[in-house]
Amino acid sequence: MWWAQEIVTDLDRPQWTWVPFKSVGPLQFGQSVDDVAAVLGEPISGWDPNKQWASFSAQGIDTYYRREDLTLAAVAVDACRGPQINYEGVRLVGRLPSELSPWIETTADTLEDMPPGLNGLRIGLNGEAGLPGLGLVMRCQQNGDYARTRPVLVARDWAEMSTDSWEGPIPDREWGIY
Repeated sequence: MWWAQEIVTDLDRPQWTWVPFKSVGPLQFGQSVDDVAAVLGEPISGWDPNKQWASFSAQGIDTYYRREDLTLAAVAVDACRGPQINYEGVRLVGRLPSELSPWIETTADTLEDMPPGLNGLRIGLNGEAGLPGLGLVMRCQQNGDYARTRPVLVARDWAEMSTDSWEGPIPDREWGIY
């Protein structure tokens, strides 16, 4: 199929660890776009401060920035070629959504004691599962006949509304492209 990309195997992807609300691999929430580019070793592509996003296509990463200070607030990982993101031994990138559904549901149950707005499971307007207590929106990226997981990992101040494509802080670009 002409619209299907080859999916890079987990062994051939960089392996990154995610620390909720703090970091995604070498990226730290709160970094400037220049800091992100330096850490990734890739020039900034598509940067427009008015649109709040920058794409690092060689890495398979899209980054999203707070409007008020243009610091990193979200990282989206390409399902086909981005780094593999590990959280407590669970691989989050490039999986069939059904493979992660049980983990998402079980994890949501452990978040019931979080403050209001961050507890439990949220389903966004586009049908994505979100765990605001971790700062995770589990998006899907179409690849031929299959959808693969494309996690969007957000900073704490974006977590409560991160599954809301209508009013949330994640720029429209993320919801419109994938």
